[in-house]
Amino acid sequence: MKKLFILSIAIGVIFASCSHYVPSPHEDTLYQVECFLQVKPDSAMKVLESLDITQLSEKERAHHNLLKAQTIGFLRGNQVMADSLLDEAEKYYSKSDDKYHEAMTYWQKSWFGGLLGYGHQYILDCRLKALQAIEQCKHVDPRQVQYSLIPTDEQNEIDRMKYAIHQRLGMSYSSSGYQREGIKHLLLSEQYYDKQKRYNLHLASCYMLANAYTALNEFDSSMFYLKKGLKSAEIIGSMAECGYYYYSAAEFSLYRYETQTELGENERLQLLRYAVDESHKGLEILGDTDERMVNAYRLDLYENLTRAYCFLQEYDSCIYYGTKVFDFYGDKTSEFQLKYLYRAYKALGDTEKTVLFADMLLNVPNGHGAEQKAIAEVKDEYDHKMEMQRIENEQYTKRLQLYLIVSVLVIVILLLWLFISRLRTENERIRHRNYENLQNRARRIYSDKKDDSKKRIMSEFNATYPNVINKLKADYPDLTSDEVDIWVLGLLSFRIKEISLLTGYKDSTVLKYRTNIRKKTGADDLNDLIRAKYIDTNHFKK
Repeated sequence: MKKLFILSIAIGVIFASCSHYVPSPHEDTLYQVECFLQVKPDSAMKVLESLDITQLSEKERAHHNLLKAQTIGFLRGNQVMADSLLDEAEKYYSKSDDKYHEAMTYWQKSWFGGLLGYGHQYILDCRLKALQAIEQCKHVDPRQVQYSLIPTDEQNEIDRMKYAIHQRLGMSYSSSGYQREGIKHLLLSEQYYDKQKRYNLHLASCYMLANAYTALNEFDSSMFYLKKGLKSAEIIGSMAECGYYYYSAAEFSLYRYETQTELGENERLQLLRYAVDESHKGLEILGDTDERMVNAYRLDLYENLTRAYCFLQEYDSCIYYGTKVFDFYGDKTSEFQLKYLYRAYKALGDTEKTVLFADMLLNVPNGHGAEQKAIAEVKDEYDHKMEMQRIENEQYTKRLQLYLIVSVLVIVILLLWLFISRLRTENERIRHRNYENLQNRARRIYSDKKDDSKKRIMSEFNATYPNVINKLKADYPDLTSDEVDIWVLGLLSFRIKEISLLTGYKDSTVLKYRTNIRKKTGADDLNDLIRAKYIDTNHFKK
């Protein structure tokens, strides 16, 4: 009775104290922020920054630091600052009985630890601590339920956190090589999300399970969870996640082709054909949609096709899809894609492209033994061939230059010869035209029948061929003026009778003068003499 009396007094004191407890307005504000933080991170940050941290209790400061770090994560802000805030929150929650927020703190630390490159072990440790805390959590503050934007209860809030941790913890174990341990956690999350119909998270667990089972060579289980994930992706209408299914199916098939060497040739060939078919189905589903995730999975499918076609020795198709990958990534293209392109171009005999990709592969760190050596030999052989080709090209260029110079000289000489010939022809034509014009003028003068016709004809001759008569007289001083006149008239094609009429001499006298001219000049043909020696030289008017 004494003990019951003391206990009743204690309970009364507790109830009395609770009845006078007034929640801090800051505490209420922080819980309200926690409930809308994910949908309105900008507003959440404004509220958190408006609070005077010096006026907050230790518990409120820890809550404030946790929420601010979360908000920084959503806003992609300063990760180092967020990590520092979480360290402060951890100091309080690791010693408190608020297991929900302790779990949230470690959960966030694992997230930022990954962003800051703290390594797999750090992330794994944080997630294990988060799981340990949430499993000890029996209730959450009622305000998390009261202020929630969606209908919920305390157990639902705990479970949402717990299975999110299970999912990421399973991922951490699997990526660290502990597949069995990872599968254990992933199965828990997959079953929970399937039951809750949270399809986006369900398909993530399914795809992670498929990867884990593939690493264990349990391909039936792998395909089972891949197909479960595809159903969830189809329910939510996620084109990208549907594409991921086909990429994974093709990837697992290629993985089996490369690792299960004990299979028969037909079985291995079927695996390659299956990978090609699934990849094409994936590309068909993704279509031409231009979204970040869709584009990423489209490139993954291109990579699978490059790989499968290389194994199938269908090198044109290998190059077609490999080029799409290379055009996107450029120098950052993976070593394996470069190697498939190298093999394809080498098989097709495209030396230039083979050497291009061989050179890229030689610049990739961590070469792969004999094949790397063979690639280096191909590159060295090509370099030697190119050097010989360069020398031969230089010699050819020099010969070509010599031939070009000789050709130019020949062309110049031919052009010069043609020019001179043309000039001579033109001069001859001009001379002939001048002579014909002179004859025509002389005939017109003769037709006038005037007394001074001979004088006028001789004037025309002197005007056309100046200094010719003076030259004649200088060369043949024995010639008289009458003989020169008769010689010129004969040159202009006047007959004996016409010359007689022009000079007033008898025909016999004209003939006598012509005979005297031949004797004095020694020429049989007087016209040829004057043309060759006088008119056809520089003594004519052009």
